[in-house]
Amino acid sequence: MQQGYGYPGQRVHTTPDGQALSGWWRRVFARIIDGLIVGIAGLPLTGYFYWQYVQVLLDYMEKIFDDAAAGRTTTTTTLPTEAYKWMIPAILIGLVVAFAYEYFFLTRSGATPGKKAVGIAVRLRDVPGPPPGSAVLKRYGFYTGLSLLGAIPLVGSVFSFVALINDLWPLWDDKKQALHDKVAATNVVRT
Repeated sequence: MQQGYGYPGQRVHTTPDGQALSGWWRRVFARIIDGLIVGIAGLPLTGYFYWQYVQVLLDYMEKIFDDAAAGRTTTTTTLPTEAYKWMIPAILIGLVVAFAYEYFFLTRSGATPGKKAVGIAVRLRDVPGPPPGSAVLKRYGFYTGLSLLGAIPLVGSVFSFVALINDLWPLWDDKKQALHDKVAATNVVRT
């Protein structure tokens, strides 16, 4: 029995060559750290668009409050069209920045700064070392695709639920893989 990971009598999950797999909480903390880094790093490129988006929302809310104060009630669940003009470029630029970040770090060392901070890395399930670019693209594409599909009206709820299942999947999977890991044949391992 391997020592050092888990409680006595608890099975330690490993890759086929014996490297211990990461626990779910490490993955969550790494995702939070990386999200903060990517958000800050992307701000010079996305900040103007977010600023304009917020201005449109504030103007929209002011109009709603003024209408309510005047006794005119309007019920709508859609944002003004101009809000999308600023929100969509900000999101697309943010996705490009996030992909460049993931691709650069994972193909070189197998770990982003967030993953390094919590002692984990990404690798192919059967091959040690950093994953190839194609595996990183599959992981990122699946993960991001679910998030984007979750924004589609009506069917977005289904995709948002699948995205949640993807994030929780390592909790019960014997290989500790999320669905995006299964698509790319990767594992997140302890370093």
